[in-house]
Amino acid sequence: MPSSLLKSLRPPLCGLILVTGLLLPCVRPQAAELEQQRQQFLDAGKALQDGAISRFTTLTESLKNYPLYPYLLYQYLRPRLWKAKDSEITDFLLQYGDMPAARDLRETWLLILAKRGRWQTYLDNYTPQDDPVLQCYQLLARIKTGHTARLPEDARDLWLTGHSMPSQCDPAFKLLYQSKLMTPSLVWERIRRAMEQGQTRLAKYLGRRLDKEERHWVARWVDMYHNPAWGLQHKSAYPDGPRAREILVYGIRRLATANIDRAIKRWEALRSQYSFSPEDRLSMRRTLAVYAVINDNDKARALLDSLGDDHMDEDVFQWRLLLALTDHDWKDLVRWTRGTPPDDAVRLRWQYWRARALEQTGDKPDADAIYRSLAEERDYYGFLAADRLGVNYNLNYLSVPKDDDAWKEVMSMPAVLRARELYSLDRLYSARREWHYAIAHMDKYQMQIAAMIASDWGWHDRTILTLGRAKALDDLVLRFPLSYEQRLKEYADKRGLDISWVFALTRAESAFMEDARSVTGALGLMQVMPNTGKRTARAIGFRKFHTRYLLDADKNITIGTAYLKQMYDKFDGNKILATAAYNAGPNNIVKWLPDSGCEEPDEWIEKIPYTETRKYVARILYYSTIYDWRLHRGITPVHDRMAVIEPQRKNLITDLNCVVTNVSDNSR
Repeated sequence: MPSSLLKSLRPPLCGLILVTGLLLPCVRPQAAELEQQRQQFLDAGKALQDGAISRFTTLTESLKNYPLYPYLLYQYLRPRLWKAKDSEITDFLLQYGDMPAARDLRETWLLILAKRGRWQTYLDNYTPQDDPVLQCYQLLARIKTGHTARLPEDARDLWLTGHSMPSQCDPAFKLLYQSKLMTPSLVWERIRRAMEQGQTRLAKYLGRRLDKEERHWVARWVDMYHNPAWGLQHKSAYPDGPRAREILVYGIRRLATANIDRAIKRWEALRSQYSFSPEDRLSMRRTLAVYAVINDNDKARALLDSLGDDHMDEDVFQWRLLLALTDHDWKDLVRWTRGTPPDDAVRLRWQYWRARALEQTGDKPDADAIYRSLAEERDYYGFLAADRLGVNYNLNYLSVPKDDDAWKEVMSMPAVLRARELYSLDRLYSARREWHYAIAHMDKYQMQIAAMIASDWGWHDRTILTLGRAKALDDLVLRFPLSYEQRLKEYADKRGLDISWVFALTRAESAFMEDARSVTGALGLMQVMPNTGKRTARAIGFRKFHTRYLLDADKNITIGTAYLKQMYDKFDGNKILATAAYNAGPNNIVKWLPDSGCEEPDEWIEKIPYTETRKYVARILYYSTIYDWRLHRGITPVHDRMAVIEPQRKNLITDLNCVVTNVSDNSR
């Protein structure tokens, strides 16, 4: 393909305002023509792969008005970057620089330019990058070309991090070290960041830039990291001063994670001997209070009280609630939920547990008043409040309004068109990148329209994500699609599982993304771990199992519902325990069961040690109700899905009369 062909293949700027102020018309292909273009696009890619450049050129020339036309140019240009003319690359970047693929191409080209020492061209084509190597090369390019204005300041901003930087930054950092900006206080700031990240080798290296006395403090800090119990015993090594206080506070935090009793004792001894700031004292009380609750220390309550209501936030409320529920201390919970919630994130949870505490202490009128207000909310806690009163749920459904003009506007966006075509061709990774770029440049109303468009395509995971990004949560039809309905119903019936529960779990796990992959390795619609999938597949008669099966919707549902059924049976039909086990593993759930006596299900959920699992269980219960509505079933009250939490099996003989209490039996 001649190097000049990239220019000759340039299409008209469809739908883009030109520098002249004119808007060129955009002719949209009909369905049949679009299908033909899609096939030609695939044929062109195959021709390029086979080295049939003449055929590739012919096909590409006929696709100038096709949304994925620039992807053909990219596919041709990308493997030839090392020998392409600058003009070919810059022309492509100028016209298609907004494409995610173009950003990849720019990054690769910048690396080539740096390796070739073409520093001026590097600067001419550099845009802000996340890769620290490219950031460092940009500083080096400025040195090589003499563009050093404000370079020490920019080098400082890059240098001031808690981890090591690439060697490409060394020349710029050398200039920084020689400048007036490099002061002991700046060095200490980076040491502080390094120690917060546990980068002790970096901290020791940075300490070489300090005088002998200051280096001594760095050594003590590193020692404190490795052995805080030993370091905190040697008060004589820490005469009162800013450095000593900072290191001692650091040491108490480290010790608290390993031995809360010793940490509390050391803090009690140190706090009166050193001039700790009010901020340090508050920080220590918070740290010690948290670890005291976690470790069931008898000083937890006093530490939580010492924080005062003025320092209440979501974390402090979490630990106070956990302690109150563990001890069934409803009076303290009433006291700890006075006033207004610290922020909106905790508001509904705060109100529900205040009402529960008031109810338990005999103040039912005030409790019911809170329940009535809370029952207006479409939320897990709102549904629980409605159950306490025996009233119907408020789903507060409101559809996104249809707007033809807004629909056409969003559909005219090049990134949306590219996303549609990539999605239709099952190139999901690239399609999602284009979609993310598109919605990043939309206002909230446009995002809602985009969500409707994605739903119209059947791209439900992007619908859910986009409505969440827009904080538009009232269109329950869009947010809770009935994807894979036939398969999910088939296997819910086959396993004897509540279909709304199965839908809720699948929605929570993957938002119906068939190829979903979690950071922990879970795969597919129901986010099954490979080892779990292998064991479950064998148990249900798969002759052989491959991890890739989990990325196939049918097989994932087959295996995922079988595993959910295993958890359901293991925990005697208790959906709360089965749901928690699906998320955190059955062994953890067994450990979290009470040793004796029974627990109210809402209380047990709040005491789940893993924040992710606690929120997950509440979310599944909430989603199950929404799916009752979506599936046109009678809505099952949340409390009907919440069986009492019985103790470990060895103690069940004494607890056969466990019942759920304090939930209204009023008919709906």
